[in-house]
Amino acid sequence: MEISAAQVKELREKTGLGMMICKKALIESNGDMNLAIENLRKQGQATAARRAGKAVKEGKVTIVTEPSCGIVFEVNSETDFVARNEDFIDFVAKLGKLLIQEKPADIEAARNLTSPVFGGQTVENRLTELIGKIGENITFRRYSKMEANPANERLFSYLHGNGKIGVFVKVSADKELDSQAMADLGKDLAMQVTAANPMAANRECISADVIAKEKEIYFTQAQSSGKPEKIWDKIVEGKLVKFYQEVVLTEQAFIRTPDISVTDRIKEVEKQTGAKIKVLDFVRLELGAEE
Repeated sequence: MEISAAQVKELREKTGLGMMICKKALIESNGDMNLAIENLRKQGQATAARRAGKAVKEGKVTIVTEPSCGIVFEVNSETDFVARNEDFIDFVAKLGKLLIQEKPADIEAARNLTSPVFGGQTVENRLTELIGKIGENITFRRYSKMEANPANERLFSYLHGNGKIGVFVKVSADKELDSQAMADLGKDLAMQVTAANPMAANRECISADVIAKEKEIYFTQAQSSGKPEKIWDKIVEGKLVKFYQEVVLTEQAFIRTPDISVTDRIKEVEKQTGAKIKVLDFVRLELGAEE
């Protein structure tokens, strides 16, 4: 099959490899992007696909919170000029208030909400009106909700780059939930997720299918490494540990002090407060990024 320049460009952005290597991989996979990445990794040419796609949309990621619930959502426009338009900004602000008030289950429910601030129209219909007025396509693209039990959980958020990346991190603790030490830790965790873009909060949050696929790739790499078969399993386990250190939030190197891990940072606060702390989950939306 014929491979387009756009496909090659996308694979280059996902792997950081050269144009000819990417084109060959796509030809061999019959244009299947995920299979091409997997084959390149088995060959040892690619480490891991970059999970965040290149941002190709303008607009704004917004965070709204209350003690037991946080919402992060993304509204896109074609140009940054429109993202700074007063009507666009007003729409996003009103939408945020409506979302935190109604707490819809998902993006479809959110688009179908009605409100007096939108003249009794649905969010989707108000958006259609706005498109007609501004003359540029605008989409309410993504919405994510995170709830917390006020008794033993807290949400910490961080908004980067005036709406380029929005993050929530949910943390549980048996005491000292509202201490300054916990607030500082929450900010550190949210900034960690923003900068390091982990796949999961803890190992148990990664699906068995993902782990199985990683092991398959590492075993193929070990087979072609030229090293003795008796140490292949050790090679696989070593690579899996490194994988966890790259993609699991609590096992990543702490961005502010890279010689310690995020878990080490958590233990510092546990020692300081006497609390038992666990990172439960996080949400990260990056403007224009692929799902």
